[in-house]
Amino acid sequence: MNSTIREKLKEMQQEEQDLVFQTFDAEMALKLGLHLVNEAKLRSKAVTLDITVKGHRIFLHAMEGTHPDNEDWIRRKNNVVNHFSSSSWHTALRLRSEEQTLEHDFDLPSSDYVLAGGAFPLMVEGKGQVGTITVSGLPDEEDHELVTSGIRSFLLQQG
Repeated sequence: MNSTIREKLKEMQQEEQDLVFQTFDAEMALKLGLHLVNEAKLRSKAVTLDITVKGHRIFLHAMEGTHPDNEDWIRRKNNVVNHFSSSSWHTALRLRSEEQTLEHDFDLPSSDYVLAGGAFPLMVEGKGQVGTITVSGLPDEEDHELVTSGIRSFLLQQG
């Protein structure tokens, strides 16, 4: 594993430790979801956004220009986050660097799991992972960057 990949994986691990909510409920999901939609609009990007808590989808928005397939990508990315307890892009980069695949090394079918960026664990202080926050519609790294920068700016706004 080269040092650039190692540094990136370390950064992503830190990101997962930093982007933690004090509390999280349906009202906050709505505010966060709308914040992420706004972030995408500011970048002139069309995405589908999903926030799921304990298996219950509490926010879903498909922007104009997205495709119904984005929801299946979200489902498969969320499965990766829930299985590996790290962001889907972090998992994708780590497994690729270790030359592992979901199907061969973990017996996880591509029909239900995908190594693609955009899904992030929804972490709550004192509770751990309670769900997922997911963006679909852009290239892997852009999906990941939109969701993480959006969460970061939202948390800063919340104080």
